[in-house]
Amino acid sequence: MKMRIAIMMLGLVTLSVTGCKKFLDKQPVSSFNEENFYHTTQDVETAVYGCYGALRDVYNLDYILAGLRSDDAYISEAEGDINQIDGFGETPTNSYVAAYWQSSYYTIKQCNTVLKYLNNVTDPTKKKYFEGEAKFLRAHMYFNLIRLFGNVPVVTSSVNYDDTSSYRRRDSATVYGQIISDFQTAILNLPLSWTSSDQSRATVGAAKGMLAKVYLTQKNYADSKTLLLDLINNPGPFQLLPSYRSIFGIGNEGNAEIMYTVRYRSSFNNIGNTFTYNMDKLSGSVGFRAASDYRSTSSSGPFPAADSVRKLQTFLTGGIYSTSWYTGGKYQDPGSLKNDAGNDFIVLRYADIIMMYAEAENEINGTTPLVAADATTPTSRLYQLNRIRTRAANGVTAAVPVYAYNSSAVNSQANFRTTIKAERRREFGEEDQRWYDLLRWGDAVTVMNAHFTSRALPTVVLPYQALYPIPQREIDVSGHIITQNPGY
Repeated sequence: MKMRIAIMMLGLVTLSVTGCKKFLDKQPVSSFNEENFYHTTQDVETAVYGCYGALRDVYNLDYILAGLRSDDAYISEAEGDINQIDGFGETPTNSYVAAYWQSSYYTIKQCNTVLKYLNNVTDPTKKKYFEGEAKFLRAHMYFNLIRLFGNVPVVTSSVNYDDTSSYRRRDSATVYGQIISDFQTAILNLPLSWTSSDQSRATVGAAKGMLAKVYLTQKNYADSKTLLLDLINNPGPFQLLPSYRSIFGIGNEGNAEIMYTVRYRSSFNNIGNTFTYNMDKLSGSVGFRAASDYRSTSSSGPFPAADSVRKLQTFLTGGIYSTSWYTGGKYQDPGSLKNDAGNDFIVLRYADIIMMYAEAENEINGTTPLVAADATTPTSRLYQLNRIRTRAANGVTAAVPVYAYNSSAVNSQANFRTTIKAERRREFGEEDQRWYDLLRWGDAVTVMNAHFTSRALPTVVLPYQALYPIPQREIDVSGHIITQNPGY
């Protein structure tokens, strides 16, 4: 029993091979016969699709650990472990925290399986792509894990159950070193684009965007800016859509703004998503709702009255929602069954490239005052920020006015930084960006305490709660080689 549990801890047991939508009917392959299975290029490609398929379990939890955790949403009628996360009261035995850890390491295991059998691939182009995809997805998992849990074990190959050294948490330099190395390999190996049937597979543009976000999180603004400027000057197949509304919706998935997405499908092999149901006002749903400090339409609020396009796309309002705004506006799938919707989850879109560039440029050159020419200079932080403002009203700048170079919102580095923070909250509402943003800005504790005050709740968030506890089960199975985060 101890052996079986130890293997499960790092996600080392079975291989699910449900991936992009044309491969959703594949069946799992047991690790106990994997050495007899992954002999051909097609076999290894099946494992690649397994990596993508494993992401679904992760993102059926990320909207809780990252989305519900932030001041974007709250629940008012739920009990148990999900309510703990909403109120910063989770313990090391919280089931959602444990499931996220296990699902993430399971995905990492899938990626390591691809890399293990890579030499069985005889097509050199596909071999290069498969390595890039496996390392891209592995890097993504470690990037989420270190932001949510702090230092974590780094596993890059198959692990025996008694190899306790693999359980040990690694310092942040080691974890980030692995993340950066994997994304750099992905950039070298991945294609610019795929055919329409494989449109959700990782690309070089997605790898550059994700690595730029890693650098931004590390406050390595120079390297982040280099990657982002490259994507602005050479966007490849990606672009900022003219209509904010057209980004979302089950009928326009895979559009040109979406750089990286986790795919779901309703009424098919139980691979639908759970977040569509839980962000809506439905019978039995926990119902993610927007707090008053988020849905405010005052001139100083997150959504001024003129910014109606983004507000109405983010929230469900009117009718049954009139007195209690719900947060599922971007995830509607009419007619889908409970916990089985078909909406994909967008991880990275081109608007984020533009916003990250403006942020990095402000951190590098923000002490240099803006001038009138910055409004029309593509490398200017002001120009790029205003692209997002212009698009917010589908091109009608009178509705969501752009910022003048001498506006108080942007006329100093500190003011520009504040404006970027507010603009990101409007642009990426309910896309699981907010909590990760608050963490990298160092604002999580202050903002969440203000959030609970606005809800007239006595909850006080302490600094150690910026990280989740390490699941107790992982600590126990490792023989306490894995240590707990302080405070838990």
